[in-house]
Amino acid sequence: MIPPARDDIKPEIPGISGYEQAVPESRDRLVGQRGETILAVATQNKKVQKQATFFGLSEEHSSDETSQAVIISAPYENTSSYGRGSKNGPKAILDASQQVEHFDEELWCEPFRVGIATATEIKCAAATAETENPFSELTDAVRHQLNRGKFPIVLGGEHSISIGPVRACVEKFPDLSILQVNAHAAMRQSRDGNPYCQSAISYNLYKLMPKPAMATVGVRSISAEEVEWLEKEEPNINLYWARQYKTWNFGDIVNTLSDNVYLTIDVDGLDSSIMPATGTPEPGGMSWYHLMDLIKTLCVRKNVVGADIVELSPIPKMHAPDFLVAKLLYKLIGYRFALELGVTKKYL
Repeated sequence: MIPPARDDIKPEIPGISGYEQAVPESRDRLVGQRGETILAVATQNKKVQKQATFFGLSEEHSSDETSQAVIISAPYENTSSYGRGSKNGPKAILDASQQVEHFDEELWCEPFRVGIATATEIKCAAATAETENPFSELTDAVRHQLNRGKFPIVLGGEHSISIGPVRACVEKFPDLSILQVNAHAAMRQSRDGNPYCQSAISYNLYKLMPKPAMATVGVRSISAEEVEWLEKEEPNINLYWARQYKTWNFGDIVNTLSDNVYLTIDVDGLDSSIMPATGTPEPGGMSWYHLMDLIKTLCVRKNVVGADIVELSPIPKMHAPDFLVAKLLYKLIGYRFALELGVTKKYL
């Protein structure tokens, strides 16, 4: 027999925390209706639970209406050819972002004050050779944000997802060009029969642009197939080899692009000593400060209309790469909105 309820005893329900705050009156109904009450508590707790925001921002600085930057997670993974796990990237970045210091010691301000919204996660259908409109879910989501005057940043997931946001940006900015950070040329036309694989992302993005112009920085891997296409087609793609980093001039690199630029960052563009958590961690890549200077130069000279960061494959119990990408995300927002934040030239 179930004893009568006592007001001085607070029953505990395994797996459900804070239920009394969500449903204060449920305690008295618990006895005799335990199963129904647990269901009611769980349902109401689910309603009141807030979605985690990037960088742990309050409603004031993460509002969908007032935020200038919007982060869209796309945990898509379908064609990874070596190390897997990029589908776990967005969640790892979200978790690590909670530890990023809000004050930027370089810009001498708090970039979050422009507002950084956390959008609903996007699930993309697997893209195959038969897919007519690959990553349309992302195209729709980014188009919506662009039409609202927002700055969309997509987090992957494998690099093939860039097709979706770039298509949306091309619709709004027909002169769009692309700055890419990547260890790989990624100009295959397909791999294993799939034209929408990560190995073909440069080729696919190039074909999407009405006036193609692309600069890829940090390259240190290319196939004979890709070299043949480059030499035959002579596309307007400038490759900046990692081994020649001492000759790089970021101003000259950025000047090869149009006024409106989409930035896509494959984290394998960074050296594997600081970014081992990626599918193919090539040695000899960019340093952190190389990447910061490149992004900063781009944001000062061009109108960056959208961006993505892809190919983080978290390694269990190694949080440094996750934190690196979270801070990269925050730095990108700071550079992109430096003028709005009142940053003077002495900091840029």
